[in-house]
Amino acid sequence: MGPQNVTPRLRALMSNRTYATHLQYHADEHAKTRVPGTTTDIFDGLHYRSLLGECVVVGDQMLPHNYFSDRRDIALGFATDGFAPFKKRKHTAWILLVFNYNLPPDQRFQKDNILCAGIIPGPKKPWDADSFIYPLVRELLELASGVSTYDALSSSLFALHAYVIAGFGDIPAISMLMRMKGHNSLCPCRMCEIKGIRILDSRNKTLYVPLSRRNHPVPTNVVEYYPEMLPLRSHDLFMVQAKSVRSAPTEVQREELAKAYGIKGVPLLSALGSLGFPQSFPYDFMHLIWENLIPNLILFWSGRYKGMDEGQPYVLEPHIWQDVGTASAEATNTIPSSFGAAIPNPAKDCSYFTSSTWSVWSLFIAPTVLRRRFPEDCYYKHFCSLLRILNLCLQFEISEKDFDEIESGIRKWVVDYERCVPPFRFRKIEG
Repeated sequence: MGPQNVTPRLRALMSNRTYATHLQYHADEHAKTRVPGTTTDIFDGLHYRSLLGECVVVGDQMLPHNYFSDRRDIALGFATDGFAPFKKRKHTAWILLVFNYNLPPDQRFQKDNILCAGIIPGPKKPWDADSFIYPLVRELLELASGVSTYDALSSSLFALHAYVIAGFGDIPAISMLMRMKGHNSLCPCRMCEIKGIRILDSRNKTLYVPLSRRNHPVPTNVVEYYPEMLPLRSHDLFMVQAKSVRSAPTEVQREELAKAYGIKGVPLLSALGSLGFPQSFPYDFMHLIWENLIPNLILFWSGRYKGMDEGQPYVLEPHIWQDVGTASAEATNTIPSSFGAAIPNPAKDCSYFTSSTWSVWSLFIAPTVLRRRFPEDCYYKHFCSLLRILNLCLQFEISEKDFDEIESGIRKWVVDYERCVPPFRFRKIEG
């Protein structure tokens, strides 16, 4: 499916008096109610605020206007993900979506207000995603320069500007957009340059990324990473490394650099000056927490995590886990339907769970059904400390104090996890 031009649809919104009024949300309602030091929307974020006052640059040309200098300038978000168009799920296609952040929060993610910029055909993940998003990037560069548009509120023509400030998706999707090697590579993180290590003498080729490597049988360059001092990536460093990979004289050297940096080349999206690498590509909360972290904890507790859990102190006895599953499913009868869909039994088949049901189970059911179930109470307390962090993240308003608590809480949770969970002792695993 070819690109569905974004510009005509944005111009149509501005020419409609009702929609033109809605597009003033961030300049009117949000600006008037904003409390310094409190985050309620993307417009309170550090990246958006860092763009204010900066000159717009397209290619090598510095334009005479700044980002968001006009109250009618539009902030956009970009997302992509693979989906299976057929029931057998053997083939996938990739959808390209654009979100309009100028609309009020209760409207911007409604189906009618999401802009489909195109669909990348399957049957597999695109080898070169940049070739498919190229038309969209060209259009966004034109919008950064300014497109003549009729403003229904002032009954006049003006130069419409729109800038993409954030990109979203799961880790494989964002790795594709950022031209990174991904979460299975030696340098897997898009936010920092932490290195992965492999379990020696094992058929399991999976790389692990613990903070502490003190118990690893072979000395490593870094004995321990401290969560408050991680080697974070910056936009300038990212681009220098990406360009060095692109300009490598031979394929072998290019692959060596890509392996060392975790970057395969210069992403096309870097042509948009409103995007920062990696600051504009935060981790997607749904995939990170509800589709990965919580299901993996379930596998740990039920002793089904890649054959690594036999006899571990955090594993629940089968009959106890069955009781937890039964109690979880029965709890649905006492929870109002407005909280979400019915909760399946996690002890039977977790494939019926969705991100929505995982969130309901984790936040409202698990704290009760897991209490006094673990052989050692420290694992239950560790889980409750995670829930405290998640509840802070899900608030509609997040203060600077909350951010500090979230940051310190995550650091402590990861450090406590590595201290408590035996698999990080790097024992040999027969694959």
